[in-house]
Amino acid sequence: MSTKGRILVLRRVRAGDQDLLVRAYGPVGVMDLLVRDGLLNTSAFFGVFEPFNVVEVDLSQRGEVAVPNDVMRVERLSYLCADFDRFRWMCWVARFVLRNVRFYDERLFELFLSYLTVKGRREEVYRIKLKLEYLEASGLRPRFLGAESLRGRVKVKLSDGSVSPEGDLEVKAQVLRIIRRLYETRRVGRVILSPELAKGAEQLLDRFIEYHSR
Repeated sequence: MSTKGRILVLRRVRAGDQDLLVRAYGPVGVMDLLVRDGLLNTSAFFGVFEPFNVVEVDLSQRGEVAVPNDVMRVERLSYLCADFDRFRWMCWVARFVLRNVRFYDERLFELFLSYLTVKGRREEVYRIKLKLEYLEASGLRPRFLGAESLRGRVKVKLSDGSVSPEGDLEVKAQVLRIIRRLYETRRVGRVILSPELAKGAEQLLDRFIEYHSR
């Protein structure tokens, strides 16, 4: 079976002396690619399947692994890793996709690309915003985003995100308020969070995503 489309390279490892095994996000979700001679500088694929590159490619499926037949276009986002902070951030986005995403959606593809290239100093804020936008695009909007006038500590049900005395996870109401604020704002870079609030928000969203990804 042959497939054409754009893929986002998430990870690559050596497979023998001259081949590459690549993990990518594309038309069939997260997939494995075997790139023959990908480490040889005489290969047409040399330097193409680097982490974070966006590759428009023609693929053939061989069992559990796809094999590239031809490359039509390469957007070399790997060049953005010139500084360590940007590299660390792009690695985090790639790990998020590998850990949580189970299907392909064009909106998700564009979402991950937009966050790979984001230029922000407050990584914890962008991490929370990405998780919220991922949930929205996946049709998993938690109900606590509509909760108002909460005080003290509350419990959240992981099945739908509602605030309930029978909830699975106890959090500070302030954490829900800051998550809602980030969900509604477009000026993400202007939001400042304390380490405690950021940690609480990420833990809640991670648990919610994990519940719906298993």
